[in-house]
Amino acid sequence: MADMTAQVLGAVRNPNAFLQQQIALNEKGEQIVAQGLPRYTEITRRGTGWATMSTAAVAALVVRPSTVAAFEIFNGYGLNGKSLIIDRLFWHNLVSTNVIESFVGWAQVTTVKAAVTDGSFVVRGATGKAYGGPVIAAASTTVIASGWFPWGNGFTKGAGGVLPMGGVCAEVEGRIIVPPQCSLCLHVVASLTGQTFTQGASWYEEQLTLE
Repeated sequence: MADMTAQVLGAVRNPNAFLQQQIALNEKGEQIVAQGLPRYTEITRRGTGWATMSTAAVAALVVRPSTVAAFEIFNGYGLNGKSLIIDRLFWHNLVSTNVIESFVGWAQVTTVKAAVTDGSFVVRGATGKAYGGPVIAAASTTVIASGWFPWGNGFTKGAGGVLPMGGVCAEVEGRIIVPPQCSLCLHVVASLTGQTFTQGASWYEEQLTLE
């Protein structure tokens, strides 16, 4: 029986054209793949990465969040439009007091709701692009509690007032998705209401089939 040779071809992208090259396999027919660039390079290169944050500090809660969001990011795409794939959440302790304190960031995704009144918060592009999408953000909004959870590690400081203090960052990496016409809501639970915070998120906008 004659030997049969199979070829596996792949498309190689360059700035001017797509070329075809043969892909090498090992003796078991396995393709060995190595990550050539940092893992977020490709999705960021496509220009769909964005971020925004609040600018005025809001006092922390000393109870679980409920119907008030310190910062709300509304996905203004129409139903069946793009979703916000949350990459990162962050909270910054702008004002602290002269005692031992601790805090942790909380977040929730709402069900479909009315748009918030635009708070004129600037959305920044991860590649320097200007934002032209329908996402809007507002501070200190009233929302329906639909499942608040803490995100990221808590932060604790010793006695001594510092201005500003520390921050918390939660590397979400897609574990939160905000569907069209829904909102991402953020707040902080802290040991004292004397602590105030700004907060925000970064995300990628993609067309997804949500099940």
